Amino acid sequence: MPRLLCSCSFLLATALFGSAPAVAGAGFPHLDAGYRFLVSDRGQDGILYTATAGTLQGKQLPLSYHDSPAYWGEHVCSRTDCTVIDRYDPNTATLLPQDTPAGDLQTERVNTHNGINIYDGATWQIAVMLGHTRNHFSVPTGEHAYSLVSNQNLLLTAGHSGNSLHPVPDETRAVSRDTLFVYNNQPVHEPRQAFSFRMLPRAWLSPDPLAATRYGHLVTTVDLPDNSAAYQPGLVSWTDWKPITGENAWAFLIGPLQAAIIHYTTTDQGYVPLSDPALTNALAVLPSFAALQSPAGGVYSAPSGTVANQGNQLIDPFSVSVENNISLLAGLKILQATLKTTLKKDSSLTQHSRKQLAQALTLSTTMLNGGNLAPDRQTRGLLAFFRDNAWQDGIFVQGGQLNRPDGTAVWQPNRSPKAVDVNTWGIAALGPATIDDWFGFGAAFRNWQNVKNWGGYGQGSTLWGVGFSDQDGNGIDSSGRYRQGVLSTEWTAGAITMVRAMLAHYRAVPALSPDHQQSAEMVMSLQQDEQSMLTALNRLRLDSYAAANFPGTPDRYSALFPLSTRPYLYASRRYLIPFGWYANPIPSTCATAWIFMVANGYNPFVPGG
Repeated sequence: MPRLLCSCSFLLATALFGSAPAVAGAGFPHLDAGYRFLVSDRGQDGILYTATAGTLQGKQLPLSYHDSPAYWGEHVCSRTDCTVIDRYDPNTATLLPQDTPAGDLQTERVNTHNGINIYDGATWQIAVMLGHTRNHFSVPTGEHAYSLVSNQNLLLTAGHSGNSLHPVPDETRAVSRDTLFVYNNQPVHEPRQAFSFRMLPRAWLSPDPLAATRYGHLVTTVDLPDNSAAYQPGLVSWTDWKPITGENAWAFLIGPLQAAIIHYTTTDQGYVPLSDPALTNALAVLPSFAALQSPAGGVYSAPSGTVANQGNQLIDPFSVSVENNISLLAGLKILQATLKTTLKKDSSLTQHSRKQLAQALTLSTTMLNGGNLAPDRQTRGLLAFFRDNAWQDGIFVQGGQLNRPDGTAVWQPNRSPKAVDVNTWGIAALGPATIDDWFGFGAAFRNWQNVKNWGGYGQGSTLWGVGFSDQDGNGIDSSGRYRQGVLSTEWTAGAITMVRAMLAHYRAVPALSPDHQQSAEMVMSLQQDEQSMLTALNRLRLDSYAAANFPGTPDRYSALFPLSTRPYLYASRRYLIPFGWYANPIPSTCATAWIFMVANGYNPFVPGG
């Protein structure tokens, strides 16, 4: 495919992507080295590995992080006990650590070293395509960028791990089994229609990154079976089997469809063909999203039997994550736009295919706006849920329980902890015009001021970005100065995306409007926030981080990650996020991917960006 756009295609791309910076990537030096991180093998300072199983053999696939034994052994294990014993259990054929803090830490680093969160994979797809089409970077192997990102779609289609010893199509899909993984009382038996687990390993038995290093004495393995060579010291059974709505919305809708739109916009075809796995995967899993939708409109967090982020407690089947619903709202809108374009432009579609696409379009419209999901199931729709339930006291709440059969109220919100991303992503996805229409002029802007008060990170009166919640030690103190709890690259990039959406909205207020003066003041404030956050993000680039002197910076940091590439770190310090996972100051796929979106003025929550 030609890498440069002709003038006619460029106009179409601009219409889809929105106005881009005058120079793509401006304000982000060394973006080329960040791209090399996204498209290079881990052994070459990148994030990819080469699959060996089934139809995936020879395909390069992304991982979520580039960690190092020195980071875990020197930084983390110097502050907490990492001594762990892994024991083989013949009853379950698993090799697992004991249930201790050290065992939990081993599970964390095994997942970090060996796994791809499917949300991270989706952001990677978008970033690789943006870097290719907008920044004119190329893949080192010479492979076309869209061929590379499509490998992630093939991984989901295959339904097994990239290096699986015995690949089966439901290995990484939450297929219903008796009462396990039932989708709101609806079983899903076809693997391709089932949710993917949120974290996919390279293989079921995964190496501890400390094994076979100078920190290997911290890991002991006992009771290995005599009759199997597969179980070896330093290997641990994969345990993260969580089919979560939000991650699946990114993996099946946002990431692959946005990447496909970017690609096909650069071709004479101009639409996503039905044969593309990006579209076939989306259509296959769409009914499972619909199965989890409640009468009030919100979509439940997960099928039954899904374990929560921490401990062994199961997710309440009536639990709703607002962030998950924001991701799904965006994904459904992107799917709708894709279906409409394909139906309009693909003259080769058969009547059967047209009917299939039209049915998917109807179902996605019902999920958004309300109506009959099935003869005996109705919903008010996602938009009604956001307007009437999720917004409480000027912000979007993190989640709650919806339509519980034993509940006294339709919606029982969880008001603590407060989450940053439900607000920044919510406004970026719904649009500030919708927020202001629902809740009064300036509601979107006031929401952002609220979030900064408890979620903003900065120095003095200068905003640097945001963390994750109202419990991070961030926010503004009584003297009007920002605290420095933890700064997130990814969530700050989401905040910038929201601020840019608000800038476009408030700049468009007519001069004769009674709201014009107020909107002009809002624009000045938002411009300042945008610029200060853009500046701060570069402090979280790998080669800049140590000199920025963030609280919690590991000692000898440059020696922990001697990479020639220049990825962005997940967060400013190691921190247990209230929502159940650790942030680490290590090179991150999703953090680097979000930088490419910000650098190119790309909003992943709207069709075409």
